[in-house]
Amino acid sequence: MKKYDAIIVGSGAGGATAARVLTQNGLTVAVLEKGDWKKSEDFLPYDELHFAEHKFLTPNEKKDPMIWVNSKNEEKPVHQWWLANMVGGATNLWEANLPRYTEEDFSITRFMKDIPADTSMVDWPWTYEEFQPYFERAEWEWGVSGAVNQSAAQEKTRSGYNYPMLPIKPHASNQFIQEAFRKFGMNPYQSPRGINSKTFGGRPACPYCGFCQGFGCAVNDRATAANTVLQKAMETGKCEVLTGYNVMRLIHEQGKIKGVVYKTEPGGPEKEMTAPLVFVSVQAIHSARLFLNSGIPDPNKMIGHNFTYHTKGSLEFVFKNAPVWGSYRADSISQPRTGLGSLQLRDLYLINDKNTYLSKGGKFSIYDPYTINPPIKAVSRCGFHPKKAKNVWGKDLVERMVELRTYGGASFSFTGETMSRYDNRIELDATRTDEWGVPLPKVFYKHHQYDMDLSKYALGKVEEIMTDAGGELRLKEAQGLENPGYGHNHGSLRAGKNEGASVLDSNCQSWTVKGLYVLDAAWMPTAGASNPTLTQIANVYRVCEKITKKSY
Repeated sequence: MKKYDAIIVGSGAGGATAARVLTQNGLTVAVLEKGDWKKSEDFLPYDELHFAEHKFLTPNEKKDPMIWVNSKNEEKPVHQWWLANMVGGATNLWEANLPRYTEEDFSITRFMKDIPADTSMVDWPWTYEEFQPYFERAEWEWGVSGAVNQSAAQEKTRSGYNYPMLPIKPHASNQFIQEAFRKFGMNPYQSPRGINSKTFGGRPACPYCGFCQGFGCAVNDRATAANTVLQKAMETGKCEVLTGYNVMRLIHEQGKIKGVVYKTEPGGPEKEMTAPLVFVSVQAIHSARLFLNSGIPDPNKMIGHNFTYHTKGSLEFVFKNAPVWGSYRADSISQPRTGLGSLQLRDLYLINDKNTYLSKGGKFSIYDPYTINPPIKAVSRCGFHPKKAKNVWGKDLVERMVELRTYGGASFSFTGETMSRYDNRIELDATRTDEWGVPLPKVFYKHHQYDMDLSKYALGKVEEIMTDAGGELRLKEAQGLENPGYGHNHGSLRAGKNEGASVLDSNCQSWTVKGLYVLDAAWMPTAGASNPTLTQIANVYRVCEKITKKSY
């Protein structure tokens, strides 16, 4: 078998970026991907039933579930809707919302007063300033559209810096919503997106078709791991992408990585591939699962622990004092009514309110409810009225769909800080396996009271402002104790400077197995309060730029 300097497990955001940097440094790499290649035309036609409801692009729930353990210690297999087994991973299905983590996320103990005693909140072993050049490299190599200095609450950038592209077209609701928040001293702004606002990187500008989150991009205007950094890695001739390779275990001897054990079909024979470096990047749940199934030495019982999901919350309003948003004219300055988040609200990232004990908050993404809840979703997930049934049908459904097409509306999605807790963890199921024979991951998770109070507080603030602007509440869902699998997941293989309190060192290398690195969000010491992928990518540049043929 061909010899490689490095094996990369997973071809998503972390793995593909690692391939890009390592090949630039002269290393030969094999990227092992469980799924296969998808072309833009594979995402056509835009069939909501096929892609969104039948979940064609995500793992089969019967063959490849996750086991969720609720607060009553009851176990239930759940669908892993945040995974995509294909080259490029979940970046094929994201809405490419790419904010940076900031100083408040890196240095949580400086900004969070009265940290609950039953949590394990820690500062990161790096600073925002150290990450700054890697954020910039990520934004330019992946292709981010946006603008700096739109709001005092926005991520701080160095003087003279800007994104490679201007923001995507503003949503027609922007002015109305911004004016409503400015009355209360807040300033929503257009978020940075891995979506082309012009031709960039050999890919066209976004036509605003409306099919983003959960759908592949048939136009190829949205950045993915496959059409950006992985493509550049392959152009060097030093990167080979091997599809249909499911890594079963990591091989290690006497504290050093030796390679991986893999299969190329369920029920097939196990095979080995060796290399002096292995980089794991298959999302936090599955990276912990791989460490556990490989028997990585864990003297301090840290593998799988301090796992985090972001705190969440949802709001939806209709404004009967505003006509339905949007224009479908090609020359309009506003985009059509799409599912793209039109604005970000970050003014509650830090909370300075004497009436609450809360201090570290989060941010909102703002959407058009018309396209967040298209007809099929509307049956079971369409906001109607807090006092009515969640499932909407018959006359109520018709009434709501007419309302969405008649009046302006706004949908708010909250991403908040989460209290890290040792007992929130990943384990291996003792009896159940996937179709390949790997023990299923079992997730134990309870949200802290802080998380629930934060979600309720943040939703309440936005409800107050939107009601003042004439909004009628149609949906309000705050974070509860349970979380059966909300998408952003991090922390199961925490990195740090203290070997006794972390799984990885500050370069994201295993303390106990040299040459073994983790590059998905499993390394994050705490959850932070934004979409994590850009920070994950920046970290890959930071880690991998130091690795050359002479360094191992």
